[in-house]
Amino acid sequence: AYVGTYTPEPGARSAGANGQGIYLVDIDDATGVASNPRLVAKQLSPSWMTLSVDHRFLYANSEIVDYPPDKTGSVAAYAVDAATGALKALNTVSSGSAGPAYIAADAGGKFVLVANYAGGSFAVIRVKADGSLGEATDVVKPDGPLNPATASDTQPGQFAGSDHHSTHGHMVGNDRSGHYVIGDDAGRDQIFVWKLDQGTGKLAQVSVTKSLPGSAPRHFVFSPDNKIMYQLQEQDSRLQAYDFKDGVLTARGPSIFMPPDGYQGSNTTSELLIDNSGKHLYAANRTQDSIATVATGAGVKRTANTHTGADNPRSLAL
Repeated sequence: AYVGTYTPEPGARSAGANGQGIYLVDIDDATGVASNPRLVAKQLSPSWMTLSVDHRFLYANSEIVDYPPDKTGSVAAYAVDAATGALKALNTVSSGSAGPAYIAADAGGKFVLVANYAGGSFAVIRVKADGSLGEATDVVKPDGPLNPATASDTQPGQFAGSDHHSTHGHMVGNDRSGHYVIGDDAGRDQIFVWKLDQGTGKLAQVSVTKSLPGSAPRHFVFSPDNKIMYQLQEQDSRLQAYDFKDGVLTARGPSIFMPPDGYQGSNTTSELLIDNSGKHLYAANRTQDSIATVATGAGVKRTANTHTGADNPRSLAL
């Protein structure tokens, strides 16, 4: 397994960060325990990573704001040694704007998709034949009226003072069919659906869905049949299910709270996973510091909260 970190170099996002880049760990197949961490790539704050569809290449964003010449974030490409997991650096390019928080390989294999949090945009970057990265073919920055979210609009579990005054791209990726690209805008409280032209690399908007003001949609997953999208909302710590058809989202029942019943403290959510059967979701709670287990079916129901053993989980993986 690969582990990304925040680094102490100038421009890194987190104060007190002490990582050096991307690490590789061994996973025990029987127990799941990780061991033998070793640095395999030095990189500024690689806060999210993705493998190409064929697993031959790894792409990692640097969540920085000063990549020259335009003071953006950056994205690095690596070739993966299939035998050892070692990484060979190929190249680094701009992420399109500042502070990229998420990167995904497009299902078609020709592009990587980047959500730029600080810069408030969603970028499409071409993948070359050798796995290295080329030019940005599109950078979409949503505009128009914002949801009127303020500290006084605080939802249960939300901490006051979150930034809902501009666009913040938090996740971007495909539905299971690969025909659509979905983008979570945590600043505007909106979910965008696009079609990606596999020739030009341009995004064409299909739909936009508003979530509750102040909710901050962060991460999503799709059911195995691609008919339901589950959306985790960062600032109100809630999970919302949507019917998904022809690129359009329709809310499916009420949202549910991810911390334990009766929890009154501050909390934000981060990562959302779905198991291969589609019967269970897993959502990370930060500050309350648990992983919520959610059963799917006729509706969605939180069935357990398991303490993470440490503070502020940002990413989960099955």
